[in-house]
Amino acid sequence: MKDKYFISQRLGFTNAQAESIENVGLSHFLERSFNTSPNVEMPSFLVNAPKTRKEYREFKHLTEENKKLVGVMEVFRNNGTAHWWIQKMATDEFPLREKMVLFWHNHFTSSYQKVKSSWAMFQQNQLFRDNAFGNFKELTRLILYDNAMITYLDNIQNKAGFPNENLSRELLELFTLGIGNYTERDVKEGARALAGLNLDDAHGAYIKRWEDDGEKTYLGASGNLKADQMVDIIFNHPKAAHRITEKLLKHFVTSTPSPRDIDKYAAVLRNNNFEIQPFLKVLLTSDYFLKSQSNLVKDPLSFLLQLLYEFQLSVPPQRYLVPYFQQQGFVLLNPPNVKGWDGGRDWLSSQKLIQRMSLVHTIAIGKELEAYKLKAKKEAASAQADMELKHEFDTAYLNSETPAIRWNKNKESTSAKIISSFCAQFLIRDDEDTKKSLEGILRYDFDPNTPNAEKTVSFLAENLLKLPEFQII
Repeated sequence: MKDKYFISQRLGFTNAQAESIENVGLSHFLERSFNTSPNVEMPSFLVNAPKTRKEYREFKHLTEENKKLVGVMEVFRNNGTAHWWIQKMATDEFPLREKMVLFWHNHFTSSYQKVKSSWAMFQQNQLFRDNAFGNFKELTRLILYDNAMITYLDNIQNKAGFPNENLSRELLELFTLGIGNYTERDVKEGARALAGLNLDDAHGAYIKRWEDDGEKTYLGASGNLKADQMVDIIFNHPKAAHRITEKLLKHFVTSTPSPRDIDKYAAVLRNNNFEIQPFLKVLLTSDYFLKSQSNLVKDPLSFLLQLLYEFQLSVPPQRYLVPYFQQQGFVLLNPPNVKGWDGGRDWLSSQKLIQRMSLVHTIAIGKELEAYKLKAKKEAASAQADMELKHEFDTAYLNSETPAIRWNKNKESTSAKIISSFCAQFLIRDDEDTKKSLEGILRYDFDPNTPNAEKTVSFLAENLLKLPEFQII
């Protein structure tokens, strides 16, 4: 199948699914992806994380020293959750569900830096996993009751007579309709409808004494409205499908979808009652998708995971990933703001490209990655952290795995075949200019059975992976 590598990278993060897509066909591969189970086992390091309102109330009575210890451990646990998720993205047989979890994380954005609850962030992550291919309208309703979202957008401060408009505003501006399709009065009336929606153990709930039970008028509809009624009203709006469609097209197809294409696929979503699965099936089997190669820029995570895959390395512990992700401005569970990551050309600043080239070389030669150094104030929690997060924060870790580039020595035995194969895998044009630029590395008389053959092929791959084209899917 000509496009198996491109499709594998678009529907996941690496080339790991390319052969499966070729063997079973795209439609069947999608069905198998949709049918994956969202169920996961709670990571062991979250067992002792505070989870209930009672536990959070008890936190207030701790000594200052113990409060700091709990706070440090929560940072460790959240970092552990991010690492657990990265490993899942790297190893899932059908990673399209995780690709959608990442999409929802960047759409319904929350950040641990403000939420400060590892359990709430994990719950939200699982909410996205459960509803990855579900109904957009239903997920919008559920996110309004999500504890992490309620905290992140300050609805814990939203009470009758003392409104906070943040959740109401972002619900309209970023999550559903977009600017120009609502008024400031709608934001204010929405804040009244959300007043009193506060934290609870499993998910948010209204607290009676803080509710506003007066009549509100929201997007033209009136009544004693609450969160559920707000969502119903929003999804009756003629533009309810457009913003999310534009973002899905940017996630899977092109960073610059045309208004015509947005209208076309928004109609598909609306005609399917906002169900994501049938929408994706139409989109991902269309010529619009299949002919869109080279229209997207790899995000920092996909770039890293593909390098690890091509050199057959496992995901390093989290403390060895933090520096790279911080440099790239891509820290999972800590997006930069409520808009999330812009992506696209934003990933290709000169500094970020230099950092990516450095990462290619580091991984290709098997050099140890730079490690995140624990700050002095965190040392008090290090012993407990080592127990709870041993595999994520193993201070004895060295990049002891030897990188071995994926190369079929028997099938790809000549320089021309090797170059052609790598160009296909890395989505790089296999033309005369490319071949000429590589002649000094892999000569026409290359012998795969010589002692340094593996090293030479790995060096060839490193040079190809540093080309600008490798940044593009």
